[in-house]
Amino acid sequence: MAKDKTTLPPTGAGLMRFFDEDTKAIKVSPKGVIAVTLVLIAFEVFLHIFGPSIFG
Repeated sequence: MAKDKTTLPPTGAGLMRFFDEDTKAIKVSPKGVIAVTLVLIAFEVFLHIFGPSIFG
C-alpha cells in the first residue's frame, strides 16, 4: 500500500527575503531620486548652452 502523505517544502527553502530592511543604509524617497535627477539634467543642459562662453 502506497503512502498518501505529501510533504511540503520548508517555508524559506533557499529564498531571499527582500523585505528585510538594512538600518545602516541612507534612506532616499523616490521623489528625492527624481528631484536629484532633474536637477542634474538641468545642470547638464545649462553647461551645454552656457559652458563654451564661460570656460572657453
